[in-house]
Amino acid sequence: MDKFTLYSNNFHVIFQSEVFAVAFALLAAGAVILTLNVLLLGGQIIFFQSLSLLGYCLFPLDIGALICMLKDNVIIKLIVVFVTLAWSSWAAYPFMSSAVNPRRKALALYPVFLMYVSVGFLIIAID
Repeated sequence: MDKFTLYSNNFHVIFQSEVFAVAFALLAAGAVILTLNVLLLGGQIIFFQSLSLLGYCLFPLDIGALICMLKDNVIIKLIVVFVTLAWSSWAAYPFMSSAVNPRRKALALYPVFLMYVSVGFLIIAID
C-alpha cells in the first residue's frame, strides 16, 4: 500500500467523523434552542419533546439525503432537498402549533425551519 492510499483512507475516516460531529452538534443545539424558544414564547414543552420532534420531523430530510447520495446532479439535489425541506417543515407544524399560543406559531416554527434549512445545506454540500 502506497502512502497516498494510506493518507486518502485516513482523510476519509476523519472527514466522516467531522460530518457526524457537525450534524450531531447541530441537532443537539437545535433541540436546546427550540426548547428555550417555546418556553420563552409562553408554551409548554420539555427538552425530550423537542428532541423527538426534531428526530421524527427530520426523517424526510434523511430520505432526501439518501437520494442525494445516489445522484451527482446539483439541480436534482436542490429539488430533492427543497421538497423534503417542505415536507419536514409541514410535519413539524402540528407539533409546534399545539405547544404555543396560536398567535405565536410563526415565531415558534421559524427556528425549526432555519435548522432544517441548515441540514438541507449540509445535504447539498457533502458528497
